[in-house]
Amino acid sequence: MADGWIEVGDRCWVRRFAHVDVSAGVIAGEAGLLVLDTRASLRQGEELAAHVRALSGLPVLAVLNSHEHFDHTWGNGAFPGLPIVAHESVPAAMRAGRARIERLYAEDPTVPFGPEVVASPLVVPTQTFRDSWSLDLGGRAVTARFLGRGHTAGDVVLHVPDAEVLYAGDLIEESAPPSFGDDCYPLEWAPTLERVAGLLGERTVVVPGHGAPVGTAYLRAQRDDIATVAAEIRRLRGTAREEPPPVAEALRRGRWPWKAERLGDAVARGFAQLADG
Repeated sequence: MADGWIEVGDRCWVRRFAHVDVSAGVIAGEAGLLVLDTRASLRQGEELAAHVRALSGLPVLAVLNSHEHFDHTWGNGAFPGLPIVAHESVPAAMRAGRARIERLYAEDPTVPFGPEVVASPLVVPTQTFRDSWSLDLGGRAVTARFLGRGHTAGDVVLHVPDAEVLYAGDLIEESAPPSFGDDCYPLEWAPTLERVAGLLGERTVVVPGHGAPVGTAYLRAQRDDIATVAAEIRRLRGTAREEPPPVAEALRRGRWPWKAERLGDAVARGFAQLADG
């Protein structure tokens, strides 16, 4: 893992951090900076803020959360007084998810950084949007877009067209397979990525939420694998008149692009969505 900021396009940086291999981004214009994601705790957010100050003397104009998960948002408190922006679903999801994260860390006190994570104040976004949000950084406009559900209900991508850079959050992962959690939308994820692909040129750099920057071909390949997961869920579910198999059986019977044990929530969520019509 590279240490320090990597400039992936003109005045577009990403920095990876060892804890859960999460990435944070900074985009600069002539007037100031936009920070993307704030890590998993107040202390980690404060460390990120110090790294941002060392990177540039320009002021931070706003913070954007790519989605609600704690490893991308629980450092929000390190940027007091600034607009914190996210999809409209994120504030409620953050509040609803806090108890679950606290419980997970309490069940295993050996998990690294557990005490500082649960001690962090929950600072939810102060400004939300439904479809898109733009910011003029001074001679450079950047746009965050919600193009559909996938990893969560509120994934947004940040597009910097003049630099040919797209920050994808956890809609794309490089250091591990995509994370299908108990709040994912496995049947909608691939169509969302198809719409993301429509923003890209052949030379666009795609910055995932976890892992190294990738290209357009990688995004399309991961979209195809996610589409395979959705197709298998539909095949295994059968018709609406049939009783669906237990999730464990479906995992055994499926032809998956990743290890079956990673996909239990995907199957359960997909079956439930198909049952709802």
